[in-house]
Amino acid sequence: MPTINLLSVDRALERRLAEAVGEHVEVEMIQSLELADLSAPGLIVIDHASVPSERSLASSIGQVLHAAPGRSVVVATDDMYAEHVLGAIRAGAADVFARNAESRQIGEVMTRLLTTALTAQGRLGRFTLVLGTDPEAMAVLATDMALAHSRNETPCLLIDCSLPSSTAEAYLDLKVDYGLAAAVADLGRMDTSLLSDALARHEASGLSLLTFDGGTGAEPSGIGPSDIVGLVQLLRASFGQVVLGAGSLRHPGLLRELAAQATAVEVVCSQSIRELDACRRLLEKTALDTATTARQRLIVWDHDPRILLDGRRMADVLGIDAVLGVPVDRVRARNALNAGRPMMLDREAGPYVQAVRRACNIAAPVTGARLRIDRMRQAVLRRMEKSA
Repeated sequence: MPTINLLSVDRALERRLAEAVGEHVEVEMIQSLELADLSAPGLIVIDHASVPSERSLASSIGQVLHAAPGRSVVVATDDMYAEHVLGAIRAGAADVFARNAESRQIGEVMTRLLTTALTAQGRLGRFTLVLGTDPEAMAVLATDMALAHSRNETPCLLIDCSLPSSTAEAYLDLKVDYGLAAAVADLGRMDTSLLSDALARHEASGLSLLTFDGGTGAEPSGIGPSDIVGLVQLLRASFGQVVLGAGSLRHPGLLRELAAQATAVEVVCSQSIRELDACRRLLEKTALDTATTARQRLIVWDHDPRILLDGRRMADVLGIDAVLGVPVDRVRARNALNAGRPMMLDREAGPYVQAVRRACNIAAPVTGARLRIDRMRQAVLRRMEKSA
């Protein structure tokens, strides 16, 4: 949880600050930074009224910046004359607000700076980018990978960029009314509280969903590649895992920036010479750097060992080292999409589920006969140790 360390002795200011930022941000009033816990991302607020008269505000700001490098400092003051505000900013303060300001005004300043702090100081969650030329296959695989992470008790967000409408929305049988354009517009005030209220949530798994169109069935306007890249980075500060299905995204610069930020890049392609050539051209246009290329893996969608164009040959054409085949029952997949019941939640889709879990590096649960065998093995080992 982000923390605001308030250097003050004013309980009223502490309460006003807590009201302004909400329950998802901890406000801790301290008299010295030596007593502060700076392990979580956050800000430091200096109460000008609590600064000793023999010390200037500028020197106090400098001292705090030296003691807590990387933290933004905000000043709460009764003196909002331009000269004094500019003096605080020149000394290193990120912003200044009036001590008697309304909660809404204080909240706007705090939310904007906390958003930056979460990105800069917070531990970013893992980010998986799913690329390919078949939007439906990409969306289904990205959704099932996100479900696998979510069922593994990892807070997970799925971003589906399918057009004209979201494939993941239909696959999860959800109603979505919050999309990328709205999220970009909320960047300045985005926090965990806003996300929990705005994002669609799959109740059976806890997975959160953000779509490209936001339920409108149209491509969002007014947002650029840099907006999407910045949004993804911010969202990684709020989720342990973010999975983005590229879907209809084709902007080479945007895909290159997203891939550079990703911890894993999954390239989805079926055993078709035409689709393989389309994927090759997509990767050539994207022009990934060497470090990003090393994080790529080819996912052979609808893998069938009887097809002569095998995964290793496909990977060599694409210049990718790692390969994983994912078998797909086409009838089961079509029924799952039409009914809004993902294959990842289908007990009968064993080989597919196992392959998706391997793609997510999630160990299969130990149950039934396997659990009994493990227990017997442990018992035999204990007896051997005693006899030795």
